[in-house]
Amino acid sequence: MASPLSPLEKDLTCPVCCNIFSEPVLLSCSHSFCRECLQKSWKDREERECPVCRQRTSSEEPPLNLALKNACEFVVRQRSAGASRTLQGVCSVHSGKLQLFCMDDQQLVCVECVAGDHQRHNFCSISKVADKCRVELQAKEKTLQQKLNSVNKAKNIYRQHFQTQVQQTERQIRKEFEELHQFLREEEEARIAALRLEEEKKKQKMEKKIAEMESMIEALIGKIKVLKDGLSSEDVAFMTKYAGAKESAEYTAPEPQLDSEALIDVAKHVGNLRYNVWVKMKDLCPYFSVILDPNSANGSLTLSDNLSRIIPGCPEQALPNNPERFTHQTAVFGSKGFTSGVHSWVVVLGQSECWKIGVAKMSVKRKKNVRAKPGHGIWAIDLQRQTLNIQTIRVCLDCDQKEVTFVDNYNRRLAVLSFQVAEKIYPCFFTSNKHVLKIQPSKLIVKKM
Repeated sequence: MASPLSPLEKDLTCPVCCNIFSEPVLLSCSHSFCRECLQKSWKDREERECPVCRQRTSSEEPPLNLALKNACEFVVRQRSAGASRTLQGVCSVHSGKLQLFCMDDQQLVCVECVAGDHQRHNFCSISKVADKCRVELQAKEKTLQQKLNSVNKAKNIYRQHFQTQVQQTERQIRKEFEELHQFLREEEEARIAALRLEEEKKKQKMEKKIAEMESMIEALIGKIKVLKDGLSSEDVAFMTKYAGAKESAEYTAPEPQLDSEALIDVAKHVGNLRYNVWVKMKDLCPYFSVILDPNSANGSLTLSDNLSRIIPGCPEQALPNNPERFTHQTAVFGSKGFTSGVHSWVVVLGQSECWKIGVAKMSVKRKKNVRAKPGHGIWAIDLQRQTLNIQTIRVCLDCDQKEVTFVDNYNRRLAVLSFQVAEKIYPCFFTSNKHVLKIQPSKLIVKKM
């Protein structure tokens, strides 16, 4: 039990750190401070002034207050000696044996203390107080141990979940890209096969035409040789052969020409190749206008790998209690919130018999079991309010008009709810049975400009 400060100790206390002075210095205004406390107070300040009275001083290095320093060191030694004697069961003031506990001053006292400063106070035996204090500390120890176990458990959950997220996300990325790679490999092979098929169809005609051209080449080479032989003859011999050579040099066969569409249709194979493959690929790549946020999902919900389906009724998972997560409701948010524009998404209900679908403000309470009502920042509908045979619900959120509309698969308007909040609005989904809810992929339309 700490004893209250004596008047002397109060006078020896630094007004900055509230401890006994350490290397006290004296300012011109007569106030004293620990040297280190004063230097910290003056740090990054051009003007030097007293931290208590704000009087300016010109001294960069105030002198040591030697008398105060000696007094402080004496008190510190006395405290140390007193504490040592108290631990030995001896009164630090009267050197008598500590026998009682003063309930008023909450300190151990000797017989002389009782007759002196502690007259008319209430006392108790030291053993009785010690037993009571032990029980109190044991309760605190138990509480701290429980807290330690809880923190250790949370630490393990956080670390394991974080690593699991990394591994699962990497695995999903590789899986998605492998499907794309496989599609591209198959598409590449199909297009190479189409090229080879066209090659085979046109190869015979091309080879026939080339054979004709080779015959023409052979004939032309023969005529050129005859002309060269004649040109190198003597004049008499040259003139003798001239008429025949001239006649032989005539060649009236037409230039060879290919038939129409005899060549490979290159444009068909490589024209807009990447675009055409992408258009075909879009059927392999569904687009979801809303993606679920796994960091907000309640522990009893499981999300599909592509974050488009909610699988309820699973065993409670050990998940980090992060601020985004719903802990008291089987709910999950969409991954993206909206503050402007018009947005819509379709939810396939399947066999689900207990659900609430709609939107909620970002600040909705996620650690309490709140009702899905506008007063709690949730605008949603549920099956209990609708007795119609509904397979899907389209949620249309108009942030500019501040309203959300619900339309079923028969194009019937089920409800229109208005809201007046400036914060982000998120898609939200509540379900508590074993049947799956899923977000329907949107149809992509490619427009050519």
